[in-house]
Amino acid sequence: MKKGEKFLSFVKYEKELESEYREKLSSVKRPEEVGVIFMEFAIRLLKKIVPDLDEKECIEDVSFVPEDEEVGFMLSERLKKFLKEEIIEKSDLMAILKRMASEAIHRYKKIRADEERTELFRRRPDVTGR
Repeated sequence: MKKGEKFLSFVKYEKELESEYREKLSSVKRPEEVGVIFMEFAIRLLKKIVPDLDEKECIEDVSFVPEDEEVGFMLSERLKKFLKEEIIEKSDLMAILKRMASEAIHRYKKIRADEERTELFRRRPDVTGR
């Protein structure tokens, strides 16, 4: 970005969604639900930024990628075109989505770790006379 260029900030919208997002994430019990919550709130954020966005149509355009701890999400090329360079490159949108994905990844890992511990305790002990 060049000096003097206009930079758009959407932190206001992030703050409007933040507490509900965290609350929903903390109530999730299964790993696959984490991605659903992330995608729902990512689309709600995008809808605040671009009111004429069709939420139902772009549900496939936002992906949660917990294996990619660096970014944690993907936007389809179609959605990127719709949002245009101004919103993608000259705003804090990607940083906000990255923060949201980071919180979701943290919750996803916690649920997975809890499942593994629970599974460990559910195993039947060896029947070796003890």
